[in-house]
Amino acid sequence: MAPRVLVAGIFHETHSFLAEGTGRAAFESSLWVEGPEVVRRNRGSGSPMDGVLELAEARGWEVVPSIHLGASPAGTVAEEVVEAFDARFFADLAAEKDRLDGIFLVLHGAMVSERRDDVEGQLLARIRRELGSRGAALPVVGVLDLHANVSTDMVHNATYLTAYRENPHADARKSAVRAAEMLDGFLAAPGSAAEVRGVHHPTPYVLPPTGVGSASLPMRAVLARAREIEAEDPELLGINVMAGYSYADIPDCGFSLNAYTRGDPGRVRAHLAALQSVLEEHLAEGYPHEEPLAQVLERVDALPPGPGPVLLVEAADNIGGGAPGDATDILGPLLATGRSGIVAALADPEAARACHAAGLGATVTLDVGAKTDAHHGRPVTVTGVVKHLSDGRFELENKQSHLASMQGTRIDMGPSAVLDTGQALILLTSRKTAPMDLGHLHSQGVRPEDAAYVIVKAAVSHRAAYDPIARASFNVDSAGLCTSNLTRLPYTRLSGKIIAPGAPPLA
Repeated sequence: MAPRVLVAGIFHETHSFLAEGTGRAAFESSLWVEGPEVVRRNRGSGSPMDGVLELAEARGWEVVPSIHLGASPAGTVAEEVVEAFDARFFADLAAEKDRLDGIFLVLHGAMVSERRDDVEGQLLARIRRELGSRGAALPVVGVLDLHANVSTDMVHNATYLTAYRENPHADARKSAVRAAEMLDGFLAAPGSAAEVRGVHHPTPYVLPPTGVGSASLPMRAVLARAREIEAEDPELLGINVMAGYSYADIPDCGFSLNAYTRGDPGRVRAHLAALQSVLEEHLAEGYPHEEPLAQVLERVDALPPGPGPVLLVEAADNIGGGAPGDATDILGPLLATGRSGIVAALADPEAARACHAAGLGATVTLDVGAKTDAHHGRPVTVTGVVKHLSDGRFELENKQSHLASMQGTRIDMGPSAVLDTGQALILLTSRKTAPMDLGHLHSQGVRPEDAAYVIVKAAVSHRAAYDPIARASFNVDSAGLCTSNLTRLPYTRLSGKIIAPGAPPLA
C-alpha cells in the first residue's frame, strides 16, 4: 500500500524592525493555496515544494495536500495568517490521522507573527502534541532556509530537519528533495524514526546577511567541516549550519547548529561545539566592513579599465532580507555626481503607475523612491523618457536561482516601467523584487552588462547572477533597516548575544 503523507508549507522571513507588517493580502498575492491546488500550483515551479512533490511521485507516495503559504521577506506577520494555516492544517491532520504514515513541511524558520516569536517551533510542538494524544508515532520531516533562527522546539519536535547549504540558495529545491528522501527512508522502515535524536546548539553570535555567504568565511569553513564530520560519523543523519536572520528581535535570533543522529547525542554535542570553534576562528570575516559612497567612488576611479559594470551593493536595502526596495541613499548621491551609465531598480508603485498613465515615449518628472518610511533616504526628483512598460511578469533565467526558493520560477513584479533619465535607466516596479536573477532586468529591456554602475539591493543573494558580469563589486554603507552594522538597530530582546566583532554581549 502506498504511504500517505500530509504535505504543507508556511514560509516567511520576518524583519521585526519594519513598521509595516505582512498581512493576509501579501500572502494571497504571492502564495496561498489549499488542498489539491498545493500540487497544481507547485509542480514544475522549481520551488522546494516542487522538489518534494516530484520525489513523492517517483517513490509512490499518496500525497495529502493541506495548505501552503508564502510571502516575500517583510515585516511582522499578521496573526490571522498563522491562525488560518493552523485551522486548515490541524483540521486535515485530525481528519487523516488514522490513515497517515508521515508529515512533510516546507518551512523557512525565521517567521515571527504578532503573537509568536517562533511560528515554526510552536507549529512543530503542537504537531507532536496532537500526534502524541492520539498515540500516533509518525515521522515529521521538514526543510529549512539557511537563514532560519532555530529554536529548541524546532529541533526536538521534528523527526528530522535539513537546511539549505548554499547562500545564495541555489540548492533550495535539492535540499527539500534531500529531506524528502530521508522521510522516504523512514516510511520504508516503520519504527526507524523513533531511533533518531535531534541536538540543538545555539551560539551567542548574530551575523549580518552580508557576512554569511557560503563561498566566504566563516560559513565556508564551518560548512566544509560539517561535511567532514558527517563523513566521519556514520550514525549522523546530517548537520545543519544555520546562519540565522539578524533582523528579528527575538531570543533565538542568530547563528546556530543542529544535527540528527541514531547514535550518542553527547558525541553530537561535541561535534557541534567543535563547529562553533571553527566559526570563532573566522568570526571577524562575518562582520564585513562597508565604505561610504564617496570612498567607494574613489576606489572605482582607481580601477584599471575593463568590461562589465561596477556593482554598488546596497545591503541596507536588501530586498531578500525584507527591506522595502525603495531606498535612495545611493541613487540620489550617485546621480548628483553627474555620472552616467547607471542602472537601478526601485519598488515604487506610484511612479510605475504614473509612467503607465503617461504612456510609452512620454517625458515625465517624478519623485521616485523612499516612500515606505523615513529609514531609507528621501525621494529623488528625476526627469526622463518612459522607455519600457510591462505587466512585470517574467521567467527566471536561472531555474536554481535564490529567488526560486522563495517564489518559484515565475515572478510577478506588478505593472512596471523603465525610465531613461539620460544618466540612468531606472526600473520602477509595483512589487519589490529581489535582484537574484538577470531576468529581473533583461525582461524589461535593460542590460546590466552594458552599464557602468549597477545598484544592487541585496546582501549575498545577487552574487550568482551578477558577479559573473561585474568588473568589480563594492558594498556601500548606506541608510536602511537591513544594515550590516547591527549596532544601529534597537534590539531589546537579544540578551547575551554578540552583534559586532569584539563587542560585549548585549545586556
